[in-house]
Amino acid sequence: MAELSFRADPDVWQVVPGMPELPAWYERQVDAAPEDARDAVVTASALALSARVDADLTAVLLLCDPAADLYAMLGVVALDGVPAPDSAAGAIGIAEALAPSPWPGEALAFDLDGVSGWRVTLLDEAAAGADESVALPQTVTTVYVADVRGRCVVAALSPLTPLAAAVVQVLAERVILTFDVEDGDGESQEGEEPA
Repeated sequence: MAELSFRADPDVWQVVPGMPELPAWYERQVDAAPEDARDAVVTASALALSARVDADLTAVLLLCDPAADLYAMLGVVALDGVPAPDSAAGAIGIAEALAPSPWPGEALAFDLDGVSGWRVTLLDEAAAGADESVALPQTVTTVYVADVRGRCVVAALSPLTPLAAAVVQVLAERVILTFDVEDGDGESQEGEEPA
């Protein structure tokens, strides 16, 4: 079976480990948190821990920058035997299944050094106000639906304010452009380390 590999800048993203390292990772997060940001760090780390334990994800990455008051999670799943969609409508369908929204998703095609697909932005459900003709989003969810050597890889950011999403999308795309599929003998096709 092929495995997804990627490179994430350790100054930006932490790869959330699996068991048995996960409890110690969480304790280090809490212990290292600045006092004035402890609650935010605890919440972000707990959500990342929960995603790692409860969801069937290939990888979970956490962005935790108390100085900038910026917290985000990137959950990644590489789907076995599932080709990437060949249309924006297909990508929107996948994104809307992950993050239902009363508003239609918007897809933007991307090609990041050979990793291509769609970035789908969805207004979160709380954004729909009393007047359904006007949306003032409090948060948005960004879902990347990518084709990595014929394999469908989905990467979703946690809900973020629109301004934070604009910043974090750039940081997430730096990881996504490194996505590759490792062949069956355990060696990366591009010399990358597996996730």
